[in-house]
Amino acid sequence: MAVTLKDIAEKAQVSISTVSRIINNDQTKPASKETTDKVWKIVRELGYVPNLNARSLIKGQEEGEGDARTKAIGCIFTSTRDTYNDPFFSQIARGIQAEAAKRGYVMGYSFSSCDMNESALYNNVTANRVDGAIVLGRFDQEFLAFLKNNIKNLVYAGLNYVNAGFDEIICDAYKAVASAIEHLIGLGHINIGYIGSIPGTQKINVVNEHRFEAFQDTMRKHGIEVCEGFVRNIELCTEEGYKGMKELLKCSNRPSAVFAANDVVAIGVMKAIHEEGLRIPEDIAVMGLDDIDIAAYLRPGLTTIHVPKEELGKFAVKMLIDRIENGHDLPVRVDLPFELVVRESCGASKVNDEIPKNLG
Repeated sequence: MAVTLKDIAEKAQVSISTVSRIINNDQTKPASKETTDKVWKIVRELGYVPNLNARSLIKGQEEGEGDARTKAIGCIFTSTRDTYNDPFFSQIARGIQAEAAKRGYVMGYSFSSCDMNESALYNNVTANRVDGAIVLGRFDQEFLAFLKNNIKNLVYAGLNYVNAGFDEIICDAYKAVASAIEHLIGLGHINIGYIGSIPGTQKINVVNEHRFEAFQDTMRKHGIEVCEGFVRNIELCTEEGYKGMKELLKCSNRPSAVFAANDVVAIGVMKAIHEEGLRIPEDIAVMGLDDIDIAAYLRPGLTTIHVPKEELGKFAVKMLIDRIENGHDLPVRVDLPFELVVRESCGASKVNDEIPKNLG
């Protein structure tokens, strides 16, 4: 039986009108923060889904128009606030838009969840009818449940497998990072730093992030100790990469190479190294992940892993439309290939004689 506003109101011990105002972000008579938080918690627990047919009737649309209406898909960015200026996600978005238009679908909505309060996010998803949506970025279990409760057809596109019960188009970050670390080890590096997000921490509590795991596993595979002093847990942006590298360089010892969890982080890492009067790669080698356009034009050029970003977007649309049009029922995962791109930032090997003890 479908959950109703009455069910939510009874569990929250408030009126139905209060629940309605909170869900619809009606500020004419705002509820207290305590009541609002309680209602949203119950909404998530019960998996409330609004009556979209009723909403359509209120807007003056007739039932039965479904087959004639424009086909629409949504796109939800969960890891970035500035979607269209983010060089990684903007290229995926470009592929999504091109493929959707090619196949006769329109973008019903495209927004980032990072800067939205619960009411705005809820209304964006529930008030705009789409046939399916593509999810980009990292998310936690709570947001995953919200998506599955409110959107019938879902596809995830990105770098990390999610095992969430819906379709996935990925370029496997675990395998890509393992390849990157293998490259650095092959050059003779054993003191390798990691600057990126570490899942399971207060800073990042998500279900789909495997880069640090790949870094650790590959080092251990070769019998190399992961030095805690060479690891910095940061948000994936240039400023954080810069700050993380600055902190790392304060250690009494330093790595001979640093892996940055993406190219945007690597740019900040490289700036910090230059400011300390150190040379790349002679003093410290740097490697990234994504191969954004600017990576080839940095000095020195950034060695990185190429991710087929536009293809991720295009394949996500193809898979979503196939599901919408009853082409498949079971969850499908497609793994697109990555490619090692060797530029100047790693150079020849600079081998340290011994593995340092973990630094505080």
